[in-house]
Amino acid sequence: MLKVDGNERARGVSHVLWMGGAPCAGKSSMADLLAARYGWRVYRCDDAYQAHTERATPDEQPTLYRAARMSWDEIWMRPVDVQVETEVAVYREQFPMILDDLARLAPGLVIAEGAALLPELVARVLADPRRAVWVVPTADFVWARYRRRGDWVDAILQQCSEPEECFRRWMERDIAYAEHAAAGAAARGWRVMRVDGSRSIEEHAREVAEWFRPTLQASRD
Repeated sequence: MLKVDGNERARGVSHVLWMGGAPCAGKSSMADLLAARYGWRVYRCDDAYQAHTERATPDEQPTLYRAARMSWDEIWMRPVDVQVETEVAVYREQFPMILDDLARLAPGLVIAEGAALLPELVARVLADPRRAVWVVPTADFVWARYRRRGDWVDAILQQCSEPEECFRRWMERDIAYAEHAAAGAAARGWRVMRVDGSRSIEEHAREVAEWFRPTLQASRD
């Protein structure tokens, strides 16, 4: 893992555009549209999670190490506030690994997306707020989206002893986490986009592109 101070870390990820937020907001789809339109690469925190858990140790990343080895019951049957606190702690431990991954990528713009990109973490390396946006779903959108859940959600719930209760707490965790991320960005005066289903993924992606445009233009001048 890189052993550098904050300024060096910031320089190491100066090629990154940040899209944080919460699950179920369409971040991955937006990132794909932007990457296809502008030739950016996409770094997905979720895709890197497995590799990071395999590298985690009980001494250096104790929360990440434990969380990766919990059953679905152990994850979802905890009180919602405990789930959110644990999720934040997991991402704090994972973030240095994410920075290492990003710093090792070849030159060229990268859009990093994922719920792991909490404002308080990105703040350590963000030089320009116009290079970051946080995309969060409304509570109604979370419930509506997951009610149309696919096989992957059902596969998880089938492993739970109380599927309906696990599902309820899962939804409440995602909603609470979204508010945590949004509050962290808003407190810093940073951009928060709310997704409520009234606009398409394409419309949201265009809004993100417009938000990034001034800093991208400045980097080319």
